[in-house]
Amino acid sequence: MQGKRTIYIFCAFALWCGSIFAQTVSSSLVGVVQDPADAVVPNASITLTETDTGTVRTAVTDGSGVFRFLNLLPGTYSISIHVAGFKGLNQSQIVVQANETRDIGKVSLALGNTTDTVSVTAEAAAIQLASSEKAAAIEGKQLSDVTLRGRDMFGYLKLIPGVIDTSFNGNGANNRDVTSPNAIRGIAINGNTSALNFTVDGITDLDTGSNSTLHYEPNVDSIQEMKVLVSNYQAEFGRNAGGAITVVTKSGTQQFHGSGVWNHRHEGFNANQWENNRNGRNALDVPVSQISRYRFNVETYTFGGPVFIPRKFNQDKKKLFFFWSQE
Repeated sequence: MQGKRTIYIFCAFALWCGSIFAQTVSSSLVGVVQDPADAVVPNASITLTETDTGTVRTAVTDGSGVFRFLNLLPGTYSISIHVAGFKGLNQSQIVVQANETRDIGKVSLALGNTTDTVSVTAEAAAIQLASSEKAAAIEGKQLSDVTLRGRDMFGYLKLIPGVIDTSFNGNGANNRDVTSPNAIRGIAINGNTSALNFTVDGITDLDTGSNSTLHYEPNVDSIQEMKVLVSNYQAEFGRNAGGAITVVTKSGTQQFHGSGVWNHRHEGFNANQWENNRNGRNALDVPVSQISRYRFNVETYTFGGPVFIPRKFNQDKKKLFFFWSQE
């Protein structure tokens, strides 16, 4: 009986692990290594390091001097290149976005000793060379820096060219007072009010029955990156032709980080109405009975970091991480 129970537990754990690996957001990094005469350099050792987690991956250039790192998580990376007869090269601040093939182009090595190193910082605004898609990427910090009514991430999309937010009620006021399963209904991408898709960490988060409601909406403090694919995107996003919105949630880093936020709205904080200003009437002169109640309280907290046991497991804090968020 004990043996059967062990088998059941093992099978359940295996299925759970399978569901974890299915939730991936495929990105990649490619480049070409050349010498000062623009000739390709094969068999060059490439080391890729994820800045926040310290995770390290290695590769070797092929006969054409090309290197590729597949199945990368979105984040900031640095590469280190070493080959006999050339100075070492370190390139940092390489930002890889979700669902992107980041092509850093040609990387030129200088002749010299391998003990010498040349350090380069990647360009702040990278040009997409590997795809013709028209897209906009929004970092989590951008969502935090903008006051979003109702803390609704979809309220930010109207700032993106080609995207219109039609979520207005009959009085002309924006309806995004709180997050809602209907949040995507007011979004139009390139004039398409339907046939949109919404994914979170690579999994479709859209009710495929109605194709107009969400299963859930991540809170803005848990979002690492949001990307809006407007047109010419790859076939892997072809389930819906009207546009694709992808979200990647945060993961833990080598340091512990947390936050706590209380969002409070009250009719007493609202600006005076236009009619009152027009008639020289101060907001404080308006009777309380004539003021509509407008009160919301939203609490949010996050906590993330490495999973480790001192002197036992993951001592270098590069293998396993967690992130928890609730709103």
